Amino acid sequence: MHIKKQRKLGFTIVELISVIVIIGILATISFVSYNGVQAKARDTSVLSDIDNMDSSQTNYGLSHGGAGKAYYSSTGYDSDLGFTPNSGNVIDVVVNSADYCIRGYNLGGTKNSIFNSFTKESTSGICDSLTPSLVATDPTNWLAIGTQVWAKANLNVGTMVTGVTAQTNNSTTEKYCYNDTESNCTTYGALYQWDEAMQYVITEKAQGICPVGSHIPTDAEYKTLEMKLGMTQAAADATGWRGTDQGTQLKPTGLSGLNIPLAGFRNTDGSFQVLSSNAYPWSSSDLGASGAYIRLLDSGNAMVYRSGGDKRSGFSVRCILN
Repeated sequence: MHIKKQRKLGFTIVELISVIVIIGILATISFVSYNGVQAKARDTSVLSDIDNMDSSQTNYGLSHGGAGKAYYSSTGYDSDLGFTPNSGNVIDVVVNSADYCIRGYNLGGTKNSIFNSFTKESTSGICDSLTPSLVATDPTNWLAIGTQVWAKANLNVGTMVTGVTAQTNNSTTEKYCYNDTESNCTTYGALYQWDEAMQYVITEKAQGICPVGSHIPTDAEYKTLEMKLGMTQAAADATGWRGTDQGTQLKPTGLSGLNIPLAGFRNTDGSFQVLSSNAYPWSSSDLGASGAYIRLLDSGNAMVYRSGGDKRSGFSVRCILN
């Protein structure tokens, strides 16, 4: 007699594992997609606020508020402006009697997206574009080394002026690009005279042209970095060539991860020199008439040189978080 086999009910172990794997893959895809949507929504919120602020600021007229006044910041805003940012967004606007431009833009009080030093188009109160010169304090742009958090790239903000032009204390952040070529600023970072980088103060740890929440490192902070990379205290305190291989660690492809490019410098006569051979990052430590402390990295030397640099020269800026 033919007996019909009963169909097996349920799943085998292999089938169950397959189902679990498929569910996991689908969940991951959904999560990534959700994060992408959230990021786009965040960016839309930022750009919307910038547009609305621009219109409100122009309509407001700029007639009240002296240099450095923030119409909206984390501490409050001027209700006469008639502009309130989207929930969680913080905007900081620096103005004087003639013009203004967005200086900092921060989401939710965190340091995950700051638009720093937009360039003014003119004195009409209109900014050049919504493309930031630097997206700073995004975790992907910063590197923790010991107790410090350093920017991964040299600063590149401001409007390019030619090498023969002195940077001046005005409402525009000015930068040099090696050989007066903008693409060199993109590759190596910009070059700044010390006063311009410090925004015309002499206080150590000044924010200067660095993004909100960061500052131009002090000589002591450079020493801390060098000692974290293996330099002795005695060597760090010395001038001239110091240490062992700390320069190699700081240069491109070095173990520190900072990859400081050999950006050369702008000489006091307006010429540009030693691209791809030397790097000269500023510190915020003033030496008075002797200049300000710098570091020198050389393509042919594994050590780090410490000395004073002429404030009129154009050197690099590498920011550090507060």
